[in-house]
Amino acid sequence: MSMPRKAMKEMGFQTCCLLCDAADIVGTERCRQCIATHAVVRDALPDHPVSPIDQLAVELMQMLANPHRWDHDPVHGPTLRKYQILAGEFADVTPLATNEEVADLFERQAQKSKTSVIRDVANQSQWKDIAPSLAEAREINREITPVIDSSVGARTVPSREIEKVDVSDRPGEDRGLSDRVAAAEKGEKASKSQREHVEGSEFARRQSQRKAWEGEVKGVSELLDGGASPSTDSDTIEGSESGDDSVDDELDI
Repeated sequence: MSMPRKAMKEMGFQTCCLLCDAADIVGTERCRQCIATHAVVRDALPDHPVSPIDQLAVELMQMLANPHRWDHDPVHGPTLRKYQILAGEFADVTPLATNEEVADLFERQAQKSKTSVIRDVANQSQWKDIAPSLAEAREINREITPVIDSSVGARTVPSREIEKVDVSDRPGEDRGLSDRVAAAEKGEKASKSQREHVEGSEFARRQSQRKAWEGEVKGVSELLDGGASPSTDSDTIEGSESGDDSVDDELDI
């Protein structure tokens, strides 16, 4: 048994070195001839095997190159496991680190000085290690030019009346379209003969309820703006809240 040569391992024939009966001497004539012969065999294997014999050759080559992946094979498994045992005799086993070695490593790392680019290189201030004295701080403060903001912007005048914004050109939600869509959805559930009638009646009902709701909201707004009594305001608001729920339920909004 010999140590697998590097060239044989690269070609996937390291198992042949493990079974070799020659002396384990690197660079002998037998090693050179063996490597050259196996290189010819490796080059003869097709990359995309088609025939059954080519597929068998490639499969056997894969078993030799990676015996640990094929040791479950019912035919070649025992032999491949034997190859792994032979290869394990040449494997370098790294001894585990002792407690003294680990402690020494931590000690050497703690003694290393860590350089900070920002603290040690970029910061060239003469006070980076010690703060300036009170007299020096006052002198620095006198040398600093105060910032004068020449443009303070428009100031807010609390007593000035704010003009109302005209939002008449902002209709917002198209409630008529929303009612038509809801009426069309309800009409689809009816028969074809009644669909048009159902859509029209549903749309008219929603429009009338929406107008009634807008009138109630307007009345509440007028009462609030006019400074009505608390009892009147509370009664009106309670009525409007109950009306809000009923309108939302009926309009499905």
